Amino acid sequence: MPSLETDVLVLGDFRFPGGTSTGMAAEIAALAHAGYRVALLPVEAPFLARHRGFHPEIAALIEAGQAALVPPGQRVRARLACLHHPACFTRFPAHPLHVEAAQAVLVVHHPPVDAQGVAQYDIAAVRTVAAAILGTEPDWAPVGPAMRAAFGALATAPPLTAEDWVGVLAPGRIGRPRKGLLGGRPVLGRHSRPDRAKWPDDRAGFLAAYPDAPDIEVRLMGFGPALRQRVGPLPANWQVLPFGAVPVWHFLAGLDFYAHFHGSDWIEAFGRAILEAMGAGLVCLLPPDFEPLFAEGAVYCQPDEVADRVRALHGHPADYARQSEQAIAVVRERFAPEIAVARVAARIGPPADRPAAPATGRGHWRPRILHVTSNGVGMGHLTRAMAVARRHRDRAEPVIVTMSRAFAIARDEGFMAEYIPFFRGTGMAQEVWRPTLRAELTEMLRYYRPGVVVLDANVPYEGVTGAIDQAQGLWSVWLRRAMWPPGAGAGFVAQQRRFDAVIEPGELAAPFDRGLTRDAGGDVLAVAPIRYLDAPEALPRQAARVVLGLDPDRPAVVLQLGAGNNIRTEGLRILIAAALATLRPEPQIVLAQWQIGRDEGDAPEGMIGLRSFPFARFLNAFDFAVAMAGYNTFHENLAAGLPTLFLSNEHHEQDEQWLRADYARIRGLALAARTANGCDIVRALEEIALPDRQAALRRACARLPQTNGADQAARYLADLAHIRRPHPASSGG
Repeated sequence: MPSLETDVLVLGDFRFPGGTSTGMAAEIAALAHAGYRVALLPVEAPFLARHRGFHPEIAALIEAGQAALVPPGQRVRARLACLHHPACFTRFPAHPLHVEAAQAVLVVHHPPVDAQGVAQYDIAAVRTVAAAILGTEPDWAPVGPAMRAAFGALATAPPLTAEDWVGVLAPGRIGRPRKGLLGGRPVLGRHSRPDRAKWPDDRAGFLAAYPDAPDIEVRLMGFGPALRQRVGPLPANWQVLPFGAVPVWHFLAGLDFYAHFHGSDWIEAFGRAILEAMGAGLVCLLPPDFEPLFAEGAVYCQPDEVADRVRALHGHPADYARQSEQAIAVVRERFAPEIAVARVAARIGPPADRPAAPATGRGHWRPRILHVTSNGVGMGHLTRAMAVARRHRDRAEPVIVTMSRAFAIARDEGFMAEYIPFFRGTGMAQEVWRPTLRAELTEMLRYYRPGVVVLDANVPYEGVTGAIDQAQGLWSVWLRRAMWPPGAGAGFVAQQRRFDAVIEPGELAAPFDRGLTRDAGGDVLAVAPIRYLDAPEALPRQAARVVLGLDPDRPAVVLQLGAGNNIRTEGLRILIAAALATLRPEPQIVLAQWQIGRDEGDAPEGMIGLRSFPFARFLNAFDFAVAMAGYNTFHENLAAGLPTLFLSNEHHEQDEQWLRADYARIRGLALAARTANGCDIVRALEEIALPDRQAALRRACARLPQTNGADQAARYLADLAHIRRPHPASSGG
């Protein structure tokens, strides 16, 4: 493929949750606004939790076309390469980055040693790796005076830029000076990650900086459980929010004062949150060591002086307004987006004269994601995999490798698909099948060369994990639904450590989950319930009825009793049909028939068979449903607002469907009955056939969130597929 030509190439891990990412995002936005072509090359920071996707502000820039995301294997020629955070470059990458840069800087967001003198990264290793991947050694650019001083204390320091590479605010983010306070009582606040070191050391330190005083309101965002333990009982004048509970700019708009005091072990590299507060016109109260950076833009004091300073400025509105004006003036002078543009222009000149940027920030070449699914007694694993895969097609090319006999559906849906028979379908003993699976999957990994492998299965098969272990530079993810029976699968949960991360599809009945996965911990990304279709993709009622051949004037019910591969459903079907025949008006019956079901013939007399995939496309045709409470059917029916009587497959290998059904019953979202209790089923059918009862169930379902976890999982996996991993043998030297 041809090389990507760009003005500025930004290399770093774009998953940082705080100021490193927001700082990069602001700089990217400033450069793009000035006409520079910016490309992003993601690399893995070794210390970040692996269930994180790209920071939302960076993801938004990519989607808006303000920055191009460089896929693995793409060659890049840049006039300037900006590497962010030295710890991202302590190890050689698993595969070549293919970067050619005329100039390079390494932006230092973190000190080389902490306040206790403990090394935070190996400077020599960073210099070696950075020079190797770029072909030239970058200048090290401290983000502020604190970082420059940290290097000045070292016996041997890397080459530093003459000026600090300070953070800037994005275009349009500098506000106006405050003309006065918001109300009668001053509001003092702070936001930060819930990192213990970024906040005061103990309760006394907290109450000094954020006083327990009835005449001052305190609002803190980023206040996690560890900080609650440190502080103890919260003062009555405090309001606390978790990290990211509301957008930062909305939070700042509700404050008058901003106080930033951290722990004794923390060296604040820059103070991104402070800059944002100053840019919003707040009066900032800071320790004196911030004065070289923020000058007259803030008020400098000790923590125990905060309350008096707040009261003094509150009592003199003119002084407050004057300090707010100084804050805005300092931001415009030192931290405006034009600062980022000027320092890049000083190195490479104006933007190169090139064709207009593409409409999207994602290129035509896409990395691959390999979705591996187990067999399953139904089609849940395969359907979930395809639900996610169809949503990342534009960002990462999906390949489906399934043990399900319904693999042809994946091909019909337009996916590249491979079939590996499950051992029960081949007559193989498990001990023979395992190495066969490993060998076949190893060959597929070599052929398709994916960046990510996702296993949707309850069992992390040794053949799958063994093949993944042999691959290099690969991300591995286990997509694992919940509601396991109590105590079941302890050995399987222990295999979680062999994956980089776990995706847990949202479970509406989570309060009733008794399984081991509930408390498994680790790098787990919890998403909303995963569904194949979004609501607009379903056929309208009349159109669906036409396709199914239903009388538009008679009620209709769909039976979704599962594939019948581990339980027999004929007797249940007969019971339901007999009960439905007594209803007036008698409903039309559609029988959903799984493509891998036990009964592959025509539907029984008096029923219309439905084999089309996915069933969810036709749910609007029905007045109600009788369904097994498997994961997919449960969440699809409720999201569609389809009144449903949920039954359960209670085979010992299944999830606890009966609890899922019972939860929906208790919430008033559906009716439920145990499969073995025919009397309860008949009574429930009589109830759900009532129009008023159906209307109540639809109203209850309409209040459920419509977020589709397949979108969240797809974004996360596509992000992972672009992140270059380190070589396992590399120590950076």
